[in-house]
Amino acid sequence: MTLPPPDSVLDYWSVKADPWTKWADTVAPLAARFNMHLIEEARIEPGMRVLDMASGAGEPVLMLPELVGPEGSVVATDVVPEMLSGLKRRKGADALQICAADMQALPFNDASFDRATCRFGIMFVPDPVAGLSQVARVLKAGGRASFMVWGPREDQTLFPVLAEAIDRVFGLAPDDHHYQIFRFGADGSLTDHFEQAGFINITERSIKFTPKAPTDRPFWRPQLDMSFGHIMSDKNEAERAAVDAEIRALLEPMQTEEGYQMKAHIRIASGDR
Repeated sequence: MTLPPPDSVLDYWSVKADPWTKWADTVAPLAARFNMHLIEEARIEPGMRVLDMASGAGEPVLMLPELVGPEGSVVATDVVPEMLSGLKRRKGADALQICAADMQALPFNDASFDRATCRFGIMFVPDPVAGLSQVARVLKAGGRASFMVWGPREDQTLFPVLAEAIDRVFGLAPDDHHYQIFRFGADGSLTDHFEQAGFINITERSIKFTPKAPTDRPFWRPQLDMSFGHIMSDKNEAERAAVDAEIRALLEPMQTEEGYQMKAHIRIASGDR
């Protein structure tokens, strides 16, 4: 896999900000199922100062102020200003401190935070060790960082199905950005970077989900828009219907009486300072 250059990554995610903000509240209940595991691994307690990176449209950072309480504080960051603009419009954002920041050059003093979290963001950092080293720098002694990433592509249902449907209809095969999502899918690949960045007591937790998805409605629309909105935005109704039809065809082998049998796999790497 060839990683896109930094400017390309920034441009790529800037155009996704509107779809991510549009669907943020809709997908929040599903996102919470992932967030709860990340929060558990981070061991966030009342009164702590928490840094969240790649906060995007608000997951999991909007869940954190309640955990730290009035004596604590939560800082939400993202390298994409457009994402943060969307976050600011969401309910609960007034409880956050929000600023644009590159994980590889965090604009915070040494030993500023008790905890650091990142959900599905480290995969897109050009130099992950540099990013994790910055996280280690801004954590206090005894602080903790927890990062969530996707497991292997073959352990996911929706990402490959959507990418295949787009390819079938428009002849656009998945690009490097798509495969970058699964950059740390291999067992231990992220914990190796934690070690290089100077963390201790490093752990990795692997979690697999097998949910049933409804067959009576296009449940995939939010993810389709968030992943491929830059392709779908100028398509007509017939083209959109063709994509939906391909998705249904690809999901058909997974249909059961209770719904489509889906699968998803995440990993959470954590380390202490």
